[in-house]
Amino acid sequence: MTNLLKYILATSFLTVLGAQAQSLGSQKAVARITATATVVGNVDLIVKNDLEFEVSSLSPTELTLNPQTDPRCGEIEIIGSPNSMVRVTSEKESVLRHESGDSRLFFTYNFSGNTDEIQAESALLTQTNRIMLGENGIYYLWVGGQLSGLEDIMPGNYTMVLTIDVEYVQ
Repeated sequence: MTNLLKYILATSFLTVLGAQAQSLGSQKAVARITATATVVGNVDLIVKNDLEFEVSSLSPTELTLNPQTDPRCGEIEIIGSPNSMVRVTSEKESVLRHESGDSRLFFTYNFSGNTDEIQAESALLTQTNRIMLGENGIYYLWVGGQLSGLEDIMPGNYTMVLTIDVEYVQ
């Protein structure tokens, strides 16, 4: 029997703060995605690190955060029954909306994971992926991806929601 455990990671803020880069005279933005988890059932989801990155007018039109190597990626710890098989799914892309409603950014997710908390040894996950929780019932998930729509970025607050489904499978 399958229990569906739904986690809404209310990725509540993507704060983009505008500042003048004094040496280059260009606009610079700093972004952070923070997340909280709602837990249902006997699996816990702990957000250990938020996504953090900088964007400037000198940046390309797309920014990539590799979940296997980039220290700016988010990290989530899944805690459940030892050696249990679960399926982790999420949407592929989210739209980040500026507080004024006049600007949008697009974030396409990539995930990697590992039973050990070693990001460099993590394996990329697919859109729907079965994973085995470790002997201690823990699995580490890193959240990265591609941020696009940077051509006309506006300084300010952007919001989005990331939904992850965790489902026990046999």
